[in-house]
Amino acid sequence: MRTGPLLVGAVLALTVAVVLVLAMLVAGTPQAGLMRLAVVLSLSGAGSLLLGAALVRLVSGRVGSLQLRIALTNGIGLLMGLVNVLAASMLMFLNSADLPLFALMLAFAAVISITFGYSVAAALMRELNALGHTAARLAGGDLGARVGAVGSGEVARLGRTFDYMADRVQAAFARERELEASRRQLLAAVSHDLRTPLATTRAMVEAIAEGVVSDPNEVRHYLQVIRGEVQHLSRLIDDMFRFSQIESGTLELQRVPTDLSELVSETLAVYDAQGRDRGVALEQRIEPGIPPVAADPVQLQGVLRHLIDNALRYTPSGGFARVEAQVDGSEARVSVVNSGAGLGSEEMERAFDPFYRGEPARSRAPGTPEGSAGTGLSLALARALVQAHDGRIWAESSSGGVAMFHFTIPFVATDPAG
Repeated sequence: MRTGPLLVGAVLALTVAVVLVLAMLVAGTPQAGLMRLAVVLSLSGAGSLLLGAALVRLVSGRVGSLQLRIALTNGIGLLMGLVNVLAASMLMFLNSADLPLFALMLAFAAVISITFGYSVAAALMRELNALGHTAARLAGGDLGARVGAVGSGEVARLGRTFDYMADRVQAAFARERELEASRRQLLAAVSHDLRTPLATTRAMVEAIAEGVVSDPNEVRHYLQVIRGEVQHLSRLIDDMFRFSQIESGTLELQRVPTDLSELVSETLAVYDAQGRDRGVALEQRIEPGIPPVAADPVQLQGVLRHLIDNALRYTPSGGFARVEAQVDGSEARVSVVNSGAGLGSEEMERAFDPFYRGEPARSRAPGTPEGSAGTGLSLALARALVQAHDGRIWAESSSGGVAMFHFTIPFVATDPAG
């Protein structure tokens, strides 16, 4: 059922009743006059509403300008009101001598009302035109276009909502551009870093397969090099996979109480042979009694390995790489320290940026394989994993060419009731 006509009828009946009550109480209109007034108001009101609705529909279908439609609609509403007043006045109060003057007064009021409605519509159109102009600029690629609406009206609220939508669209486009740039950097870096180990592996396999290398010791050496290159490729693929998980938000941590001292010892043990081969002393300084940390052991060990790999990459023979751990308030602070060229100011700021490979002055240690620089994802992955554990990570450099990388991991929360 349509509620519009019923509502209009109810409003008309209520208005007629209020007018009759006021006519009786204020003007002292007799009962016969009240009956006559009720009939006049009901007929003129119903007729004017029907005629006004028809005129509004005609204007809406024929007039394209919203500003002119608002002005004409305002004029039609006033005209219908004047028709009611004129009809009632002619039937009950006015004589023929007063009719021309009354008609002129009504015409004057109609002109004033239409002019006022046109002015109000002009102000509304300026706001709507600003909204349309901003939408056109956005559609044309100007993502910085904003309406900048002020006030508390409906159009102003619409403008602010539009600006909020534009902010979200701009942020989404910026994020998309960043992801696209990251994908391009990743492809370029991976293509570069896959080329060397693959070429080396292929050349050595062909040399062994074709009998160019037949001495057992030399073959053994070639196989060791091939194994190292395969391990490097495996780490590279693992880094890429983990990086894609972090970027897409699909990495899930299995956080359990973890003994940090044991984890550091197990991780350093993996690098014993590599440290000896490079002439780098591996050390650890763990503060006794460090409480368990809330961490995913596999991912936290990945953080340590990324930092230790980085330290060994830039530590010269005869130097040291050390892992330290201590209590820092409600967190454990882990530091990976290594001797070497230290860190420049730009490196300390950009060390954890994806694909950043460091300043040329901070060269790799002699004997470090060419492909071991990786894709520049190791420290970026370390940062992302630490942040996923609600920790912090940062880099420092001290005098004497010592580079330090620190990160924190919260302790396991204790139950106050326990």
